[in-house]
Amino acid sequence: MTARTQAVHWDLHYDIHLGATWSRFMEGLQEQKILGNSCPDCDRVFVPPQAYCESCFVPTGEWVELPTEGTVEVFTVAWHGFRGSPEPPYAVGAIRLDGASTLLMHWVVGVDFDPSKDVREALPFGTRVRAQWSPERTGQILDIAHFVPVDDEGTVQAS
Repeated sequence: MTARTQAVHWDLHYDIHLGATWSRFMEGLQEQKILGNSCPDCDRVFVPPQAYCESCFVPTGEWVELPTEGTVEVFTVAWHGFRGSPEPPYAVGAIRLDGASTLLMHWVVGVDFDPSKDVREALPFGTRVRAQWSPERTGQILDIAHFVPVDDEGTVQAS
């Protein structure tokens, strides 16, 4: 017996109540600011923000604006795009923004992924990246269009 595939199309529309913490985060993105919050007990800085510290189980406190640069901690390469994604290939990276204790997942573009080479050569561990803002922002995570690699001086690297 031969295994079969079947084409399926899902087109879902639904509204999500973000709550106070995520609403403030999204409002910051609309203003080209990446906001996080911190735990008053352990001083961890959460981006995206959290209402409670996952380690101390206390409400988070102070809001902080983080820089738009950080380091790619881990990634995977997407060789096929989907509606709304960047042009493939691109990376989905876990990015530690400078000053953050947690990781922000987002797209990393501007990397020359050659299928004949090891992807770790194109995007080595610890690559510095910077957020690139969408020209029109609406208070969603894609107000950050994607991240791009930068060199030690903060200059965007050409792929």
